[in-house]
Amino acid sequence: MLPDTHTLQRFDNELEAIRSNILRMGGLVELQFISAMQALSKTDAHLARQIIDQDQRVNQLEVETDALCCNAIARFNPTANDLRLVVTATKIIVHLERIGDEAKKIAHVTERRAQQYHLGIPRFVEIKHATDLTQSMLKEVLDSYARQVPIPASKLADRNEMVKTEFDGIFRHLISYMPENPHSITSSLDFFLITKAIERISAHVKFIAELILESSNKNHDIEYRQNHIFSV
Repeated sequence: MLPDTHTLQRFDNELEAIRSNILRMGGLVELQFISAMQALSKTDAHLARQIIDQDQRVNQLEVETDALCCNAIARFNPTANDLRLVVTATKIIVHLERIGDEAKKIAHVTERRAQQYHLGIPRFVEIKHATDLTQSMLKEVLDSYARQVPIPASKLADRNEMVKTEFDGIFRHLISYMPENPHSITSSLDFFLITKAIERISAHVKFIAELILESSNKNHDIEYRQNHIFSV
């Protein structure tokens, strides 16, 4: 039996609530990441602490959104197409939460080092470029989710290759820099942790983009098959 109009409307409302929560959560982690890098560049312990405290709100939104997804599945028993949207949402919020965790790691390092000495950043230009690329990707991915227009696979691959090249160069420099400057090993190791956190953020952004693209492609496949079936 087909669901009535009232039921469909309630399910649409649930989907919109899930989507709104994801966008709100995405906005928070984007701000966390931007602020974490600002705190790092200025060795701002106060801003770093704000970022760390803000992570609780990100975690809360993940729990709330996951509950909305579970309720939508249990209450409405969605069909394959709608179920895919809900399942994709549960995966996206996991990656968003982990982006927030990585931003918090950067803030923790900044806060700790600010209490001891000004954190020297070897080749900050390179890490800034990698950060700008990653922040740009995150913003673009969140915009693509909001507009429900996925990033083309070819463009995503090009951006990922650019970011990978940046990180490879930073890590090669660190490996050669530390033996030649033993007095800077502690700060270099902190810098390594920060760079790895940014690299992981980039990876999570890539996974979110792929989830949006995959979900969109499958939805188009379903619509294509349905249109051809009903046109026979």
